[in-house]
Amino acid sequence: MAHGDSLARTVAATQQSLEERLGEALLPHSDPRRPRDHYAATDTFLAATSRHLAAIEAVLVEPVRHTVPDGEELAHDYLHTAQQLEQTLFLIKGKLYGESHAIHMKWPDLWDRAHGQLNEHNRLEREMVEKLIKHGEPGEVDGLARRVFDAETHGPTRPHPWLPHKGLLGLVARRVWARADRFWDAAEGRVIPEPVHPAAHRHDSLMAQYLVADPKFDADATIMEHRKRPPKDG
Repeated sequence: MAHGDSLARTVAATQQSLEERLGEALLPHSDPRRPRDHYAATDTFLAATSRHLAAIEAVLVEPVRHTVPDGEELAHDYLHTAQQLEQTLFLIKGKLYGESHAIHMKWPDLWDRAHGQLNEHNRLEREMVEKLIKHGEPGEVDGLARRVFDAETHGPTRPHPWLPHKGLLGLVARRVWARADRFWDAAEGRVIPEPVHPAAHRHDSLMAQYLVADPKFDADATIMEHRKRPPKDG
């Protein structure tokens, strides 16, 4: 696995998962024996997307700002799109549970909006990942996939579009609401899907891959791993 592949693959897999969950939420659920299927599919999409948005804001946006040329503009565009999507998720949740601020909205309009905003979000997210891989320090970039996974695991599972989305204040707000969300998830018996696990860390040589029975045969791998021996005492 080449430099940055873990991050790129993890984000791509998460995007595919979110798109599939959106598709499941759009399916008609007319089985009278399973009246909650529509709620469950929609709620799962809301939880997974909310959690991912918060994780990307927490982990990737600042490195983009400080590492990528014109990263401030790219980060601004991403946050604007992410907040718009989160506002739509908030309306979908309100519509699903009959809340007064969203009851007048029509489902086709909400889903069309969510679909378009998710597509734009994914495009900007891919651009951030590509530019981080191109301009970032390899060791730091290779650790970002694990950080995104950890942030998703502990992130808010409900849309909170009015929270701060930048800096330390945004980070603290996400942590506070994540704890509140977990309390209510447990109280309501809400099932939250696990985030997409980061791609396995690459092995440094073909021989190392063989010895651990994981022969990925990376094109950039050396036959043997070369390590400097520590100097002998005396």
